[in-house]
Amino acid sequence: MVSVTSEAEFISSSTSSSSSTSSDATNSVSSSSCGSTSHPWRLEAAAGQRINISLLDFTAADDRPRAVGHQRTADLTCRQYGYVLDKSNKRNVSVCGGGGRQSHVYISHANTVNVVQTTSNEPMLKFLLKLEGTLHCIGFL
Repeated sequence: MVSVTSEAEFISSSTSSSSSTSSDATNSVSSSSCGSTSHPWRLEAAAGQRINISLLDFTAADDRPRAVGHQRTADLTCRQYGYVLDKSNKRNVSVCGGGGRQSHVYISHANTVNVVQTTSNEPMLKFLLKLEGTLHCIGFL
């Protein structure tokens, strides 16, 4: 489980680890199990918070394999690195690269989501998932 706070935390494609921006809070996880379909990363924020997920894509355009997880949507090429499973609203959201260095992926509807990495056997693909807990306020008129 990865505890998500208001400080940015990251899941790395190359080391399969989760680490906070503070040097004291580093949680290593096994690259052979975490992030897989059978053992997804479970992200959990404090009650009442949502999880904001962004992709930081460090794979050079020339290094990207063309055959693995490649989808074409309109004029944007989507390289699927994984997906977010939000059970609170029964939704799967693709984690897609190829649209720039940093892109927004998803804001959860509850304080927990699961993340599955579909590129664990692709060492040339380098990316981080940036995780931040945010308060969700509902305004009343």
